[in-house]
Order: sequence, then structure tokens, then C-alpha cells
Amino acid sequence: MFSIWVLARWLHLLAAITWIGGMLFILVVLLPVVRPSLLPEDRAMLVGRIGRRFGYISLAALFVLLITGYMNGERRHVDWADLTATTYGTRLLIKLILVAAIVVVSVLHTWFGHRMVKLAAGERTPEVMAERRRLQVMSGSLSALNLVLNLIVVWLAASLIA
Repeated sequence: MFSIWVLARWLHLLAAITWIGGMLFILVVLLPVVRPSLLPEDRAMLVGRIGRRFGYISLAALFVLLITGYMNGERRHVDWADLTATTYGTRLLIKLILVAAIVVVSVLHTWFGHRMVKLAAGERTPEVMAERRRLQVMSGSLSALNLVLNLIVVWLAASLIA
């Protein structure tokens, strides 16, 4: 039997797949292929453009995740008091805290990415190159942190369903 709750759960899963799948594609498939074949400036511009376009898709996926996550919580009759009183609620609370951290990390990562693209398009003085390298290290660290946090959220989500 088809219901709105089945649709909400599937949309939630598809949005999560889009969010995490896009990150994995960029980190695991795109960067290893692009790194040896392009100059650092060209690579920064290409990855910046791809990141900007994926940003729109990931923002849409985030909105779907928030809406359907709320719907799923309503379906299970989760109350604010349940977030600390039950095992399910505690796991959900940890998941929500990690999702908030993921949003913050994503915003920071986007800011670093925009700054790197601007530096790659500009002059190439030693100071600019050092700043760009620092931003690349920060961006890579934020990408790794984002991926780890997302994988923990997926594990928590799986434990909530079981």
C-alpha cells in the first residue's frame, strides 16, 4: 500500500544518497582523475565550478532531508522530551546535532572554496600562492570532516530504522 509516509521515507533516503553520493563522487572519483591532468590553477577553477553546481543540488537535498526528516519524526510521534528520555530519542538528538555541525562545516567549506577560486583567478605572488595552499589544506580537512560526520549520521539513521 502506498502512503505519504512511504514517499517521505524514500525521498529522505534519495536526498541522503544525493548529498553523500555527490561528496564521494567529488572526493573519490573526480579529484584523483583531475589532479594529475591539470595545472593547480585550472584544477582549482574546475573543482570550484563543479562544487558550485553541486552546491545547488546539495542545498535542495538538504531542504528535502529537513522536511522529510521532520515528517518522519511526526509519523513516529517524537516529542522534544523523547530526545533525552528514550534510546531512539537520544540517537535522534545526536543525529540532529551532527547534522547541524555538517551544515556549519559545509558553509565554511563553501567559503574556503569561493576564496580559493578567486585567488586562482588572480595574481600569482608568493603571498597569494601561500594563502591558496593554506586554503586548500583547510578545504581538504573540512571535506574529510564532512564525510566522516555524514557517515556517522548514516550509521545513526540506520540504527534508528532497525
